[in-house]
Amino acid sequence: MFSLYLSQITHDFVSLSFITFVTLYFAYFIVIKIHVAAYEGKHRSKPIHYKTFRLYSKSLISNSPSKKEKKFYIATNRITYFFNALLIAAFVVYIFICFR
Repeated sequence: MFSLYLSQITHDFVSLSFITFVTLYFAYFIVIKIHVAAYEGKHRSKPIHYKTFRLYSKSLISNSPSKKEKKFYIATNRITYFFNALLIAAFVVYIFICFR
């Protein structure tokens, strides 16, 4: 039954692309949650301006009250940029595959 479902997904382009984007979204969500949990475990506090899908501006990073938060915001921006680049790359690949 599972192999039948898997073969249908591989033949159905829309389902495959949807599952890919949802998987990337959940991977980003899990990586960010682990990143925040590691920060909370190490510093025993949550960052002041933390939001899940936020990119932090240079002024917020430079005006951050502590060095540990600056490092957190910079690392969070890198993670967010990485997953945004993956989403864009996946979108471009699916566009090329769809219109070839």
